[in-house]
Amino acid sequence: MPAYNAGAYIDEAISSILRQTFDDFEFIIVNDGSSDETPSIIDKYQRLDARIHAYHQKKEGMIAALNRGCYLATGQYIARMDADDVSFAHRLERQVKYAEKHPSIGVVGSWISIEKNGSDAGIWRPPTSPKLLKWTLFFGVCVTHPSVLMRREVIKCLGFYRPDAVHSEDVDLWLRASAITEFGNVPEVLLKYRVWEGSTSQVLFQVRRDAHVRLLTFFIKEYLSSDPPLEAVAGLRQMRVGPSLDDPRQIHLTATLVKQLYRKFMNENRMGSQERSEISWDVAKKLTRLALMASRSDRWSFILLLIQALRIDFRLLYPSAIIRGLERTFEQLSLKRMIHS
Repeated sequence: MPAYNAGAYIDEAISSILRQTFDDFEFIIVNDGSSDETPSIIDKYQRLDARIHAYHQKKEGMIAALNRGCYLATGQYIARMDADDVSFAHRLERQVKYAEKHPSIGVVGSWISIEKNGSDAGIWRPPTSPKLLKWTLFFGVCVTHPSVLMRREVIKCLGFYRPDAVHSEDVDLWLRASAITEFGNVPEVLLKYRVWEGSTSQVLFQVRRDAHVRLLTFFIKEYLSSDPPLEAVAGLRQMRVGPSLDDPRQIHLTATLVKQLYRKFMNENRMGSQERSEISWDVAKKLTRLALMASRSDRWSFILLLIQALRIDFRLLYPSAIIRGLERTFEQLSLKRMIHS
C-alpha cells in the first residue's frame, strides 16, 4: 500500500486489511513523504500488529513507492490497494482461492463499488473471462489497479513497474503482462474505490488520458505491425470513458481499427465458443455505438456500420437485446469515467 497525505482515509484502509478472513500475509505500507498525519497513523498500526512493515521515504512518487513495496514483498502473491480505498473482509481469501484454481492467470482483480465524494456511485463489473479481458485492453484497463492480486513471479519477470511510465504505471504493466499471462476478475464486489477531489485519478485526469493513448498507440503498432492513426487510438479510449466521438473521420478511422484488431485477435487466440461469442458481441455493440455517433452527421456511414455490426453478431437483430446491451454499456461508461480506466 503506497500512501501520500492520506490521513483522512488511511485508518479505514489499514483496518480493512487487518480484518481479512485470510490472515497469513505481510502488510507493507510505503509512506511516500507525506506531510500530514499519515506517518504517525501508519506507525501506530505497526506497533499494534506485527504483520505490518512500515517504510518511510522522501517524496519519490507513486511508482517508486510501488516498486519499493514489490521488492520488499516475499510472498507468492502481491496484493495492491490504495490508502484511500477499502477492501471487503473476504477479498484476499476469494482472490487467493481464485488464483490457486486458475494457475494460468497471473493478475486477479474483482468487481468494485465506487464512492464519489462520499456518496454511493454504483458498481463496476468488468468482464471475467480471460480472453475478453485481453480484448478489453485495446480500449482501457481490464482490471482495477487497487483491486488486484498478482503472482510475484509474473511481475518480477516484467521488472515490476517501469519508472518512466509516470501517471500510467497500471496501463503499462497490464499491456506488458498481456504478453506472458492471463487476467481474471472475481465476480464479486471486493473493494470500495473512492473518488474524491484530491484523488490522483481526478487531479491528473488529462495527463493520465494522454499517457494512456501514447502507450496504447505503441502497443497496437507492435500488435498489428503497422502504425495506427492517433485519432483512431484516441477513439478507442473515448469509446470506453468518453467524450463521444463527433468527427466523421475519427469515427470511420476508429471503426476500421476496431475491425482490424478484431480480425487479428480472433485469428490468433485459441478460445472456447463462449469467449468467441462474448468478444463478437462486444465488437458488434461497439460498431453500433459508432454507428449511432455517425448518424448525427452521416446517415450513410450509420447504415454501413450497422450492417457491419449485424454481420459480426446477428443478435443485434433482436431489439430487446441491443437495448439491454446499450443500456448496460452506457451505465458502465459512466462508472469508467469516474475511475478513468
